Amino acid sequence: MLIAVFAQYNEQYGFGELPSDNSQTYGESEVLYGEQDKLTWTPASTNLQNAWGRFYATIAYANIVLDHVNTPAMTTANRNGYIGQAKFLRALMYFNLVRMFGGVPLVLNEITSETQAYTYNRETATAVYTQIEKDLTEAAAVLPVSYTGTDIGRATSIAANALLGKVYMFQNKFTEAENILATVSATAGTLLPYDQVFGLGKDNNRDIIFSVQYLGGGFGEGNTFARSFVPQPSGTTITAVTGNSNNSGTPDLFGSFEAGDNRLNTAIGVYRSGTLVYYYAKKFIYQSVAANSEGDNDWPVLRYADVVLLYAEALNENGKTAQALTQLNLIRTRSNLDAKSGLSQADARTTIRHERRIELCFEGERWFDLIRWGNFVQVMQAHKTNFVPANGLIGNVTPNLALYPIPTREIQLNSRLTQNPGY
Repeated sequence: MLIAVFAQYNEQYGFGELPSDNSQTYGESEVLYGEQDKLTWTPASTNLQNAWGRFYATIAYANIVLDHVNTPAMTTANRNGYIGQAKFLRALMYFNLVRMFGGVPLVLNEITSETQAYTYNRETATAVYTQIEKDLTEAAAVLPVSYTGTDIGRATSIAANALLGKVYMFQNKFTEAENILATVSATAGTLLPYDQVFGLGKDNNRDIIFSVQYLGGGFGEGNTFARSFVPQPSGTTITAVTGNSNNSGTPDLFGSFEAGDNRLNTAIGVYRSGTLVYYYAKKFIYQSVAANSEGDNDWPVLRYADVVLLYAEALNENGKTAQALTQLNLIRTRSNLDAKSGLSQADARTTIRHERRIELCFEGERWFDLIRWGNFVQVMQAHKTNFVPANGLIGNVTPNLALYPIPTREIQLNSRLTQNPGY
C-alpha cells in the first residue's frame, strides 16, 4: 500500500501545483511535466495514467485489509487501528481522484478477477464524496488521537477529522466544515515558526497532522524532491544531487510575498543561470541528500496551518468575518506580518485566499484551491497574459480544465467509463 503512496506523492505537485500560477517548468523539465505546466495534457498523458493507477492500487490494498481484517486473531485496539488507517487512506485516495477526475468508479471491496475489474461504472462526484465522508467519519471513531514510538506518523483521529473538514470545504459545505474544523483547530497542533516546519530532522513536528513518511538509507522508501526541485544548472552546489528544475516558482509567486514575510527565505530559493532565474522549492531541499531517490524529509498532506486557514475561510463564508480574521491573524503574526482587522467579507475572502497561496506554496494545493473557488480561468488567463513562462506558452485556459481527462487506457480496458467533457 505504502509504495504506491510514496511514488504518487513524489509527483503529486505535478497535478496540484504545476498547472497553477505558482509553479513552472524549464527546458530541462519540459519532457516530464510540460503538459501540466502549459495546461496541454490529453487523455493519453502518461503522468495521468500513472496517477490513476497508483491511487487505485492503494485503494485495492486498503480494500484487502478491510475485507480480511476480521479473520486473524488480534486485539480490538489493533483491529480498529488497521480499519481506521485503511479507511483513512482509501478516503485520501478517493479525495485525490474526485478532485482530479470528478466522478470515478467506487471500488469498495477486493477485486478477485480481471473480469470483475472492468465492471465498474463511473459514480457521480457526489457519491464519491459521500463515501469519503463515511470512511473518514468511521476512521475518526476508531483511531487514536496520537501515537508514540515507531507508530508516530500513522493516521490519527485528528487527521481523519482534518481531512473531513477539507472535504467539506471542497463541496462548499461551510457549516459542516466550520463545526469539524473548530474541533480540529482546538486540538490538532501548534503553529510553529515556518523555518521549524520544513527541513531534515523536523518531520512529525507540531504543525504536521499527516504526512507521507519518507525514509532515506537505501530502503527504497526515500523521496525524489532534490532531484525534482533543484535547478539543473546549479549542479551540486545546492544539494549533493543535480536537479531537474521541476516545480520551480514563478516570478508572480515570488513577488506575492509581502515585505517582511519571514516565510520567504524558507519557502523559496533563488538561483540565477544566465538570463534565467529559478525560484525553486527550497522548503523541500536539504544539502546532504545522498542520492536522487534517497530524500529523508516528509511530504505534508495535512498541516495545522492549512486547518487554521480552512477554518478562517469557513467562518468568513458563514458570515463570521471578525472570527475569521482572528484565525487568519494567527498565521500572519507568526509570519511577522501585520494583523488584519475591519475587513468586509469580500476583502477577507481575498486576503485568506492570498494567505493560502503563500503559506502552502509548492505543497500541491494551489491548483485545487483555484478550482474549488471557481476562479481558475480568470486567474490563469491573467497569468498567461502577464507572464511568459521560461519554456513555451500556456495553452488555452478553458473551463473543462477543471477536471483532468480519464486516461485513455482505462477507457480502452473498461468501456463503461465515459470521458470528461472537452476531451
